[in-house]
Amino acid sequence: MQVTICCMLLVLYEVKAIVAYGNTLNNTKNGYWEQLRTTKVARKLLYIKDLQEKRKTNCLTARTSEWKQKNSQINMGQELQHQTILFTDCNEIYKMGHANSDVYQLWVNQLYRFTFVYCDMDVRAVRNQTGWITIQRRINGEINFDRGWKDYVDGFGNVRGEYWIGLEHIHALSNQNTTTNWFGAFVTLPRMRIDFEDQDGVTAYAEYELFKVAGANKKYRLIAVHLDKATAIPAGVPTPISTYWFSTYDNNNAYSNCPQTYHGGWWFLACGESNLNGPYPQIGDKNSPSNIYWYDWYTVNENNTAFKSVSMKFQY
Repeated sequence: MQVTICCMLLVLYEVKAIVAYGNTLNNTKNGYWEQLRTTKVARKLLYIKDLQEKRKTNCLTARTSEWKQKNSQINMGQELQHQTILFTDCNEIYKMGHANSDVYQLWVNQLYRFTFVYCDMDVRAVRNQTGWITIQRRINGEINFDRGWKDYVDGFGNVRGEYWIGLEHIHALSNQNTTTNWFGAFVTLPRMRIDFEDQDGVTAYAEYELFKVAGANKKYRLIAVHLDKATAIPAGVPTPISTYWFSTYDNNNAYSNCPQTYHGGWWFLACGESNLNGPYPQIGDKNSPSNIYWYDWYTVNENNTAFKSVSMKFQY
């Protein structure tokens, strides 16, 4: 009972402080006062961060039964036993000793709520770390990805199978890791990775050292996607992912009507570069804009065979 009360007080304090933080940043008028107020806020955030770390290790959530009821379609099984800690990313879960790729709960700071994600604990990054937040997954064609704007904003699918986590969650999670010092708060952008496997069993990846998606007011524009290393992209060739606004058939922000033509929501520019949310291919298909598409795949597999699985994920 005392632990629960303690947690509630800490949460209320953090909410109040975070609101004050937002108001402080919104009301700054000049350099001097901005620096002064930011310094005060940074001190508060450092204290909040310390409280969060204590709560992360000492507080058990009192809402487990509510989450279990709301997410009864997900068989949490043994996972619920280790989902009561406020984890904020999959790499953190991995470091706590949970090395199995599976569904876990993450706390989303900006949305101030929990969400279920598939954590990939098997794939290791270029820098030899694992623990990835999977934001998109295609493995068998069981989920229809030809959907409208609201579905792509909110998310859809089966978190244990094929799913899209939702643009609002992608935006929030890509701003999840905030570091504070005496001068303010700074967001450390995550590393993003795309893993491919085609129907011939050929695999490749593209890994980006920075990844960030803007919010709803900017139509979830992909504003940071800096390529690091890749086997799915030829040397010297630009990445097939465009830093443009997200588009669906009922909210098109591309130069032509790409979502309606190619049946999937994506960061389209002029339709011909990539669409990982396109229709799931039939056996024997070739990689093309009419299905899950990635430009220049023929340089990886000269047969240009259509994909069997694709997943997008990021980590801090």
